[in-house]
Amino acid sequence: MRGARTYGCLLAYLLTLALVVITAYDQFTAHSAQRTTTGLAQTLFETLTLTQWFLVALVTPALTTSAITMEREQRTIDLLIMTPLSRFAIVWGKFTSALAFVVVMILCGMPLVAVLFLMGGIDVGAMVVRYAGMVLVSAVLASFGLMMSAVCGTSTLANLITYGLVGVLYFVGALAGTALVMSRAFGGSSGISTTVFGLTTWQFWMFTLGSVFLTVWLFLQIAANYLLLDPREGAWKTRLLTAVLYLWSVSTTVLGLQNSPSLISGQDLLAMLMMTWLAPIGVAVSTGVPMTGRRWYEWLHPRALAVGTVQSAPLYLVLLFMATLMGGLWVPASFRSSAVVWVFCAGYLWWLWSLGYAFSTLIPNRWGAGTALVGAIALGVQFVSTLSEVLDYRALYTFINLFVPFAPFAPRNLPSNVELWAALYPALGLVVTIGTALIRRRRERREVDRGDG
Repeated sequence: MRGARTYGCLLAYLLTLALVVITAYDQFTAHSAQRTTTGLAQTLFETLTLTQWFLVALVTPALTTSAITMEREQRTIDLLIMTPLSRFAIVWGKFTSALAFVVVMILCGMPLVAVLFLMGGIDVGAMVVRYAGMVLVSAVLASFGLMMSAVCGTSTLANLITYGLVGVLYFVGALAGTALVMSRAFGGSSGISTTVFGLTTWQFWMFTLGSVFLTVWLFLQIAANYLLLDPREGAWKTRLLTAVLYLWSVSTTVLGLQNSPSLISGQDLLAMLMMTWLAPIGVAVSTGVPMTGRRWYEWLHPRALAVGTVQSAPLYLVLLFMATLMGGLWVPASFRSSAVVWVFCAGYLWWLWSLGYAFSTLIPNRWGAGTALVGAIALGVQFVSTLSEVLDYRALYTFINLFVPFAPFAPRNLPSNVELWAALYPALGLVVTIGTALIRRRRERREVDRGDG
C-alpha cells in the first residue's frame, strides 16, 4: 500500500466498474420495455457483480505469480530463507497480503452496490453469497499463482502457466454455462439445486468451505516445499493434505447418496467419481524424479510414504483406494459397484502409475514428465476417437481404455469390455514397470562405468 501502483490499480478498477454501470444503465433505459426502478437495480446488480468477478479473477493471479520468482530474480531469496520464519510462514505472509488487497478491491466497489439498495429489489442473501464466492475464488487463484511462482524459475513462465490454466478453466466454464442455458431453453432443468447430491444448503456450504480451505492449504504447502533444497523432503505434508481433501470429497459424496438416492441413477457413480478424483492424483504422485539406492520391496514399507518419490506412489494410491472401498459400504445398494468394476479401477491406477514411472525415467523433470503424460493421454484419446469415427468401427473405442478408464462408464452403444481390461491392466502395467526398471539399471551401470573410467 506504500506505492503509487496500488492506488493506480484501485483507480482503474473503480473506473472500470463505473463505466460498466453507466453503460448498463444507458442500455436498460434505451431498450427495456419495463423501466421500473426494481428492474433497473437488479440489472445493474447483476452487471456489477459479474464485472467484479471478472476483474478479481484477472487481477488476483498477478499479485502472487511474481511473489517468489521476484525474490529469486533479485537474489533476495537466500536472505529471506535465513530469517527465523519457517518456509510456510513466508508463503503464508505473501498469500495473506495478496488476499487482503483483493478484499480491499471488493470493498471499494461496495458503495456502488449500496446505491442500488435504495432502488430496491436486491436480495441481501444473494449479495452475501456472491461476494463470499468471490473471496473464495480469489483465495484459490492467489494460492495457485503463489504455487506456480515457487515452482517456476521466472515470473514470465509463472504468469504464462497460471493465466493459461485459468483461461482454459474459464473456457470450460463458459461451455458448461452455455450448455446449461440451452438445456433450460429447450425444456431442461430449471436450475441447479444444492440438493442434487442430497446435500442441504448448509451441508453444501460446509463442503465448499472445507474444499477451498484444504485446496488453498495444499497449494501453499507445495509452494513452501519448493523453498527447500529438496522439495521431496516436505512431500509427506502435501500427500497428507491431498488424502484429507480426497477423503473429504468421498465422505461428502457418500453423505449425499445416503440422503436422497432417488435423485440420481447409476450403479457405478461412486466408482466413476473416485476415478475422476484419483486420476489427477495418480498423475501427480506418479511423476517426478525417481530415487535410487533402494530395492523395490523397500518401497512397500509404510515409512516410504514420507518420501516424495515415484516408487512410493503405489502404496499411497492403494491406501486411497481402500478408503474408497470402505466408503462404498455406506452407500445405498443401488450405487454399489460390482467386484469386477473395482478390480478394473485398481488395475487402471496400477497402469497409470507404470506410465508415470516410465515418463519420469525418460524425462528427468517432475513437471515435464507430468505434462508429457497428460499430453500423451489426451492425444491418445483423441486419436482413438477420431480413428473410430473415420473407419466407422465402434469396436475401436475399447482402446480408449489405454488412456482413460472408459469401459465401466461407456454408453450402451459403445463396447464395454470391463472384464477384458480388468485383466489387461495388471499385465500391461507389469510389462511397462519391468521394462522401465531395466532401462534404469542400464543407465546406472553406464554412470558407474563412466565414473570408473
